[in-house]
Amino acid sequence: MRIPSLQCILTALIAPALALVIALELAFSCGPIARAFEPGSVEFFEQKIRPVLAEHCYECHSEDADHVGGSLWLDSAEMMRDGGDSGPAIEPGDATASVLISALRYESSEMPPSGKLADDVIDDFVRWIDAGAIDPRTGNRPAPATSMSIDLDEGRKFWAFRPLEDTTQNESGRRDRRSISEMIDTEVRKQLDAAALVARPPAPPQQRLRRLAFDLTGLPPSDAIRQRWLDSPTDETWEAIVDELIDSRAFAQQWARHWMDVARYADSNGSDFNATYHDAWRYRNYLIDSFDQDRPLDQLIRQHVAGDLLPAESDGDRHDNLVATTFLMLGPKMLSERDKHKLVMDVVDDQIDTLGRAFLGLTLGCARCHDHKFDPIPMRDYYALAGIFKSTQSLNGESQQYVSDFNRVELPVSASHQQQLDDYQNSKTRLQRQLKEAKENLKKAESERTAGFLVDDVDAEKTGTWVESTYTKGFIGKGYSHDDNANKGDCSITFRRRLPKSGNYTVRFAYNTSGNRAANVPVTIDTADGQKQISVSQNKSLTGPPWKTLGTFRFDQNLDAIVRLTNHGTSGYVIADAVEFVPVDDTSNKDSQKTEQRIAIAKGDVRAIERQLKELDATKPPPIPVAMAPADRPTDQIGDCPLHIRGEVRNLGDIVPRGFLQVCSAGDATIESPHGSGRLELAHWLTDPDNPLVARVMVNRLWAKVFGEGIVRTVDNFGQRGERPSQPALLDALAIELMRSGWRAKPMIRQMVLSKTYSRSSEYHEPSAQTDPENRWLWRAHRKRIPAEAIRDSMLVAAGRLTDQEPTAPVADKGVLVTKNNASTKEVVSGIDQPIRTVYLPVIRSNIDPLLRSLDIADPDLLVGKRPVTNVPGQTLVLLNSEYVNAWAMQTADRIASDHDAWDDQIAAAYQVCLSREVTVADCDAIEHYLGGLAGSESFAEADSPDRQLRQLRDVVAALFASTEFRLLD
Repeated sequence: MRIPSLQCILTALIAPALALVIALELAFSCGPIARAFEPGSVEFFEQKIRPVLAEHCYECHSEDADHVGGSLWLDSAEMMRDGGDSGPAIEPGDATASVLISALRYESSEMPPSGKLADDVIDDFVRWIDAGAIDPRTGNRPAPATSMSIDLDEGRKFWAFRPLEDTTQNESGRRDRRSISEMIDTEVRKQLDAAALVARPPAPPQQRLRRLAFDLTGLPPSDAIRQRWLDSPTDETWEAIVDELIDSRAFAQQWARHWMDVARYADSNGSDFNATYHDAWRYRNYLIDSFDQDRPLDQLIRQHVAGDLLPAESDGDRHDNLVATTFLMLGPKMLSERDKHKLVMDVVDDQIDTLGRAFLGLTLGCARCHDHKFDPIPMRDYYALAGIFKSTQSLNGESQQYVSDFNRVELPVSASHQQQLDDYQNSKTRLQRQLKEAKENLKKAESERTAGFLVDDVDAEKTGTWVESTYTKGFIGKGYSHDDNANKGDCSITFRRRLPKSGNYTVRFAYNTSGNRAANVPVTIDTADGQKQISVSQNKSLTGPPWKTLGTFRFDQNLDAIVRLTNHGTSGYVIADAVEFVPVDDTSNKDSQKTEQRIAIAKGDVRAIERQLKELDATKPPPIPVAMAPADRPTDQIGDCPLHIRGEVRNLGDIVPRGFLQVCSAGDATIESPHGSGRLELAHWLTDPDNPLVARVMVNRLWAKVFGEGIVRTVDNFGQRGERPSQPALLDALAIELMRSGWRAKPMIRQMVLSKTYSRSSEYHEPSAQTDPENRWLWRAHRKRIPAEAIRDSMLVAAGRLTDQEPTAPVADKGVLVTKNNASTKEVVSGIDQPIRTVYLPVIRSNIDPLLRSLDIADPDLLVGKRPVTNVPGQTLVLLNSEYVNAWAMQTADRIASDHDAWDDQIAAAYQVCLSREVTVADCDAIEHYLGGLAGSESFAEADSPDRQLRQLRDVVAALFASTEFRLLD
């Protein structure tokens, strides 16, 4: 009886879900590229729907219209749903039944009449309506777009805009080295006591260590660390392990990847024109180095916003300052947008929106068309920031017609490198000048040649099959002909000319030479003295290419002068370009010979200089590296930005002085005398200790990655639509401590993981869950999904394949587009099989590897402060059926089998390698059951051959890779 493998059994168990999983996979993989917000959000409406309505529909369907077409108002949510003469314009949840969609598709009516909207814009409307047509516009008519109805004084009372206040200090106002972790525990305990909740005990040692290793490094604990901890699970050992992990390069790679989610990092543009971001990797490496060196977060923020304007004490500082500003460039852009004014403002919008959510936790992009509907952010504040970024050069030139390109800035190089480049350029300039002179001498010498009578190959008589070509340059006329090294004996070509007078003529034959040319081309010349037979070798270089002199012959003016060549008996390509008859007499013959000598010498000079240039290029030093970075525009292009009524680029209102958010500013938020664009002032304003938001947002991001949820769970939104902090006093205390400790992330993360709160068990407790089902007050540890990158990396660790290589330039082999000459990226290789950490793999928009996508890797089109977390059968299916996962499972089994002979030892090693824990009796029973254990006391593995035992071990490892326990941290 055939015993099924664990893989087959598991696949059969979850087969009923397969059809649904495939349907969902197709729905998500074939759908449109994700935008910055989900279709069911207010932000999606504000960014994708309202601007289109304002630009293309309000002229005829709004309160401002002279005549409202079809009695349909589209400037009001209520009126849009009520509809006009044709009924409701939209049916929320059903785009297909919505009149608006059929009109946009030109199926019923044609709206807008000026021209059909782009397919992706119509698709936005479809997705918006299907998601419920969320529309924040209230009342029968919207308020005027530039109304100033926001009460800033009232707005400053909201918790996020209040000044930071530390109410957790002791009487002395000071803390010792360990007091931050103790303060965390104290504040959390206060909340638990107030809610009558009992904290869970510490997690088991192995569970705690696995959690710590993955949280800090994205990798499982090493055998050495694991053994050290099991031998001595004390506070002192824990602290030592924490310090070791935080100081590792793996820590920097893990935490840089977290910030790359926020920076919407990718190595390509995606969108309509999937341009290659050849230099984005420099920003990735900058982030890794920043976390490795514990670069202060306020310095990192200033570099992100205005690094190119910051002072630098060294070339290294200047390099980092420039590369950091790639942050402003990374978002997807509609590069082929013909309306360049609109494209500029769309880029500005992306930069404002990203800056707002990344550093301030605010959806600033919602104020592009009107005052923010929920937060105290007037439309004027948006355009105060827009003036800063509109004065910044982000795009520069075109990569092809109508397709905008990115701005690039040269990075500093060493003095020796610069000297090499200078020497190379000087030598090249000198040789190019000499080459120009040599070509002029050649041209002059050729002009002195006696004029002849030319017959080009296009005018010659051909028999057989000849191929016209321009492949090898230096031909006469439009091109040349060759026999394609085929049909030998069937091809001939005759150059015929009636000369004006009888006499002697030098006959010259033009062709190009190469090693694959024929060495014995038969040539027949019909002269006044009869036929002459000549054999020409075309695989030898010519003295004066492309001409070879065949000799001087006498021709009669009453008879055709004929030169005929065939491919009879030849081996190799036969080339025929042109034939020239040059009249000569005794005097002219001598002059002609001298001229030909001068021509030959001049051609030799040209070839010699060209050879030197080629040799010089072979030793060319590396070019100056560039960063994909912005720069301030020229002075005459820097200035304040006017309001854009309803967000329309040509419907302009009052000029708004450049400045910041008024609600976060104690005094006037206007920049009095901007330094260039104003980005430098913006960078300093963001990191000013009096700014109440940035430190809160940044420390909350650290907390969310350590504990699984932020104190403010909506880590990218601290506004009215976001959640309120679960421990507001603790959040403020940590924000203040972050600034006091020099904005350094490592000490703060260290204190968080040293807290007893962090080490709690994730064990469920029904009474506590009844009181606090979402675990907002941390009575237990959150179960956390391991990031997709860490899941892949840990499989490579188990297989013994992960290297410490840090490759650069992951898309160096790509051209302007990530593919040859279209925006499709289906054939782009993800590189997932490479034995490197996932953070170093290329991130190609619209071509994320299916394995990583199924494990909820961040969508690079979005700013993702908190990744979506799913635990669905599709993940198990992908893991079980992935060729890469199966290969890593086999390599893991091989590795284990090479160290352990006995089956029990192999299973124990598999659990240690894959799950960082000891195998239990229940685990062994489950394995025997799935592998179909034999009756009696004899184990299944012992009854089989070594090869089959290895295959069964591979199935066990594959099942562990696909298990929920492997993907989750308890």
